[in-house]
Amino acid sequence: MNHPHSVSAGSRIGSMLLDHICMTVVAMIFLFIPFIGSFSEIFNVGHEQPGETPVFSGPLMFIAIIGFALYFCKDSFNGRSIGKRAARLQVLNSHTGEVASPLKCLVRNLFIIIWPIEVIVTLINPERRIGDRVAGTRVAPYEPTLREQRKAGLGQLLLPLVIAYAMFAVFAFPMQALTATEQVRFDEKSYNEAASKELEQLFNQQLGEYCTASVRVYDKIEGQSLKYISILLRLKENYLEADNGSEELLAQSLPVLYEKVDKETFTGMIKFVYQREGTMRIYSTSIGGKVRITHIDD
Repeated sequence: MNHPHSVSAGSRIGSMLLDHICMTVVAMIFLFIPFIGSFSEIFNVGHEQPGETPVFSGPLMFIAIIGFALYFCKDSFNGRSIGKRAARLQVLNSHTGEVASPLKCLVRNLFIIIWPIEVIVTLINPERRIGDRVAGTRVAPYEPTLREQRKAGLGQLLLPLVIAYAMFAVFAFPMQALTATEQVRFDEKSYNEAASKELEQLFNQQLGEYCTASVRVYDKIEGQSLKYISILLRLKENYLEADNGSEELLAQSLPVLYEKVDKETFTGMIKFVYQREGTMRIYSTSIGGKVRITHIDD
C-alpha cells in the first residue's frame, strides 16, 4: 500500500529534533525524581563514606531508568510521537500500510543510539532510516482514517515499555558494580559515644581556632579486629584553597588523633569541609591501618 504523499527530509529532521528535546525533558524528570526528598541532604555533608551519597546508586537508579525506557517507546501511541504529531507524520507497517505496532516502534527506536548515522540516512531517505528497515516500518504523512485500523491495547503498549526498561536495567547492574566504591562495613550498634565525645572534645580544644569537629567511633568492623573512626572537621576558613592546604591540615590534625589512638588499632576517614553560601570544598582521605583511595570533590 503506497501513500499518495511523500515525507520531506526537513519535516523528518524537525520531528526527530523536537522528539529528542521533549523526550530528554521527560527522561530528566525521572532522572531527578531521586533528588526529591533527598535534595537537602546533597548539601548536608556528614560522616558518609565515599560512594554512599550519590542518589543515582542503589534502588533509586531504577526510577531514573523509566525515563530512558519511555524515550524508546515514544511512538507507541498510534505510531505518533510528540515530534511526529507536530509534523503531522506517523509510523506505519511497511508491509500492511497500517499503523505500526508499539513493539515495532520500539525496535526502530533502538537505533537512536547510532543517531549520527540515522540522521544521514534520513536525509537520503526520509521515509525509512536504518531502524525502519530492521523493524519493517516507514514514516508517512498522518492519515486520520488509519487511527482505528490498529488500535493498540494496554498489553501492547506496556510490553515495549517493559522490554525497554529491562534492557536498561540489565546494563545498570554492571555499571553499578564498575562505579561502586569500596566501603568499610562497621557495626552500627558498636557506636562508642564516650570515645567519640572524648576525641571530639580533643580536636575542638586543639584545633578549635580553625575548625569545628564531629567524631564517630565504632568498636567493631565486619571481618576485622579494628575500630572504625570517622572525623569530620568543618573549616572556618577555606584553607583548602591553598596549594598545599590539605597536606597542612593533615599535618596538624593527625598528630591530635594519634596521640590518643594507636594507628594500628583502627581504620577510618578524616574529612575536611569548607561550606559557605554558594561555595563548598571537601577533602577526605583514609586514616589508620587500612589504606583507601584519597579523593577530592568540589
